[in-house]
Amino acid sequence: MIKNPFPTRGSYAVTPMLPTDRTLPERKILSMFKHFMLNDFIVDENSPKTKDGFRLAFRHLKQWDIDDGKIEVSHLTTSESQGYGMMMLVYMAGCEDSLGLRPEQWLFGCDRLQDYYDAMLRSVLAFPSVEGNKLYAWQLYGYPREGGNQTGYRENNGYKSAPFSIDPKAASCATDGDMDIIFSLLLADEQWGGGAYDYRQIALDMLKSFWEYCVHPEHYTLLLGDWPPKRPEPLKSATRISDFILGHLKAYARADKRYDWTRVANATYNVIRDLCEDKEVQNGLLPDFAVLENGRWKAPDGTILEEEDGSYFYNACRVPWRLGSDYLLYGDTPIGGGSLLKSVIRPLDEFAKSRNLDLLGPFRLDGTPMMDEGDANVFTAHFLVTAAANAADSDWVDKLWNWHGLDEYNGDNYGDYLKFHSMLTAAGYTWQP
Repeated sequence: MIKNPFPTRGSYAVTPMLPTDRTLPERKILSMFKHFMLNDFIVDENSPKTKDGFRLAFRHLKQWDIDDGKIEVSHLTTSESQGYGMMMLVYMAGCEDSLGLRPEQWLFGCDRLQDYYDAMLRSVLAFPSVEGNKLYAWQLYGYPREGGNQTGYRENNGYKSAPFSIDPKAASCATDGDMDIIFSLLLADEQWGGGAYDYRQIALDMLKSFWEYCVHPEHYTLLLGDWPPKRPEPLKSATRISDFILGHLKAYARADKRYDWTRVANATYNVIRDLCEDKEVQNGLLPDFAVLENGRWKAPDGTILEEEDGSYFYNACRVPWRLGSDYLLYGDTPIGGGSLLKSVIRPLDEFAKSRNLDLLGPFRLDGTPMMDEGDANVFTAHFLVTAAANAADSDWVDKLWNWHGLDEYNGDNYGDYLKFHSMLTAAGYTWQP
């Protein structure tokens, strides 16, 4: 039995503003999800080809620089993509008939999204980040990318497959990937109530490792992953704004009384407070990372881990979705002298409204564009959530829902997955376990 079949709307603390055409979100979401079902799952060649035994990964496309037509290893997926896929399978449960898939388009005799979810979970269980750690390896590899095959997988018998593997010498986890996976397990426990796996117990096992490896022992802020504690400053205490998934932390607090997840949430809000009080931050634009200097959190100067770490770049692009979701589901939260709505969500909404939807992002913290052409497929759809949360302009909400990019399946999965989850959230189709 499915407790919250799609398209059941969740119980939000703040009612999101919907488009004038109330049927639009469901149609767009189902269309995009069908593309995912047909194109974006990869089967582990090393797993049994049976309904109860096969393992799945959710594809993560990455552009590679190929030297002499060959690269040694392939990067099939990341834990972030796996988490996005596992969450969407739970939220979309109940839509199976609406997808209109033929029996042969389902893998190995499956006919329910729970079957796919369990196959993804088997991958999580099979490839831990570090031995003795219950978190999921950040990267899975497949076939070498060489010659005409630059995908890392092969297509046979109507499905994509590859021999999944990890590099044990370079294994680590990514905080937000595991946060989504753990949250999906709590969702699955409520949605399906059980099955072949004890979803709640697996979530609790992962939370134990997450507390040990991904929460700072002194600041209670979120670390970047289960990296060795000897990592140098500023990485030793740095935190990544795209990991600020406050709704997940609140769900952990309800499910797991062993650890003080509320303290982690409060520490996370305090980082947002410091950033919002920094004169460099304008329009609600937050940086990809934050570092601690003289007792205050600030945007880093230059690179600490990735490109443009102090800008609203390819990590922070998720802020409108992640923080907008927290506001919609739980209501406003005080942030220093302001609040989540006043300090982040409303300024972001007003900022996006003044821009060309086809040219959004990335930006410097003062709002200066960093690319002449923008990267709308990755940056634009998130503003559906801030517009729905701000609930100030129905024409603006309609404009976003009618933006052509929501209808485009591009196969550059990061942007597609983020568009999908932003649509789900803005339409009111998410819920908390």
